[in-house]
Amino acid sequence: MANGLMEGKVARDYDQRVKSTERTKIYNKFILENTQSNSIICDLCCGTGNSIEILKDQAKKIIGIDGSEDMLNFAREKFKNNTNIKLKKTFAHQTELEDNSCDIVVFRMCLHHLKNKEQVLNEIHRILKPTGKLIIIDRYILSRFRHKLREIYRLIFKFDKAIFGHFEYSKERLMELLSKNFKIIKKEFPLPYKGLTGQAYMFVLVKK
Repeated sequence: MANGLMEGKVARDYDQRVKSTERTKIYNKFILENTQSNSIICDLCCGTGNSIEILKDQAKKIIGIDGSEDMLNFAREKFKNNTNIKLKKTFAHQTELEDNSCDIVVFRMCLHHLKNKEQVLNEIHRILKPTGKLIIIDRYILSRFRHKLREIYRLIFKFDKAIFGHFEYSKERLMELLSKNFKIIKKEFPLPYKGLTGQAYMFVLVKK
């Protein structure tokens, strides 16, 4: 798995693993509360389509984008009968969508997997309509020292190589990055991660 891409067994396990967690329920609620009906939505890094699942009945059109063919195959099977859903294999920094074409971009738990964060945020800005919204859910580092210790523990004792695909920022760096193209109009912070290594955040932003 490189730069956040999940293939093979990792992709198969992911679909079931994330569905039933308490955080998933919190994230789903936030997305639904901040999504207007009859919108054109881009679910960026859509994975197996967990966000699409909750939005499919109220959106005018959903474009799911992911770089993993295996993840998209799960989503294709789920939504094969939904004509308002289009799934596309491409990358977050180069969606190939038209300028100003989306009312909402949902970007959920993916930014920390990407090295080219600024490119991706520029691409989101490009595809959003002038009044468009970005719903972003992700996490930032509270303590870099504790974060590194936790990564070492996971690598040695849990053999978790997925940490090599994480590129996490501090809150200060994150806010600096987001403020270039967007204005935050709503923010919520669910419970921090174990050991106070990181903090999840849920933001709604509008295009500047």
